[in-house]
Amino acid sequence: MVEFQHKKEGDRVIVVIDPGQPIELGDLSESFAALARIYERHYRTSSDDAPKLYVTKLETGSVIMEIAPLAAFMGAVTMMDGGIIVADFTNRLWRGIKAFSGDPDKAPKLEIPSKQDAKDIKEFAKPLLGKSGAKLGIQHARYEKTDGEKSTVVEYTFDENELNRAAINIDRALELPPPSAQEPESGKTHREVMLFLEQANRAPGKQSGRTGDKGVIPDISEKALPVYFRKGIQELKEQMVRSETNPLEMTFVVDVHTTVLNGEVKGYTVLEIHDSFPRDE
Repeated sequence: MVEFQHKKEGDRVIVVIDPGQPIELGDLSESFAALARIYERHYRTSSDDAPKLYVTKLETGSVIMEIAPLAAFMGAVTMMDGGIIVADFTNRLWRGIKAFSGDPDKAPKLEIPSKQDAKDIKEFAKPLLGKSGAKLGIQHARYEKTDGEKSTVVEYTFDENELNRAAINIDRALELPPPSAQEPESGKTHREVMLFLEQANRAPGKQSGRTGDKGVIPDISEKALPVYFRKGIQELKEQMVRSETNPLEMTFVVDVHTTVLNGEVKGYTVLEIHDSFPRDE
């Protein structure tokens, strides 16, 4: 076991990769890199100062890895209160695999990840694919401040059949045309389009009803339309407006779902924020 210097408290993501046989080193390194890309894509888009993922413990046998979001401060890596990030990241990994691995008629209706996430989910699971008896475990664990004891908050496991089925379904999904070409006119989802906010306040984002937030997505409409935000742990609107930069001077790369009435787009619901940068006037 290799254990690095860190406070024995706080939240961790624990990944257990059990292939039941030796793992090719290249596959393992690519698996870890894919995990890092998913994290970077969703949790470090706003600032370079945002916490990075660090391995805080490695155990032998199966590959058991503890991961925590740590922040660099004046050259030192320090623990932070990462409970919300760990909870959301752990759940995101579970939802991403489950969306492709379950029986569509029996599994809960889960949102299909973006193509980038789908590719990296398959890469993350690659060391286990096609291996008899392979298992993948993803845990959200917490070390208690009082006594340093570790408790499991939530745990998800996938067997070889689920992992292989997910890989096959991801390959099929990646071969399909873009979502906008297959969905009906009403309620289209548009991936990675540019959103320019024309009006915004600092009140919490709304999911429906009257809103003071309006924006333009040139790929869809030149009109400034109401902007809503999917409710969730990420607080999407806060990522856009609660920073030192003026959100009206920024370009946001987002996934949105359109509201359509009588064939005309009437509003947008932001599903995901991929990137942001100053507008090019």
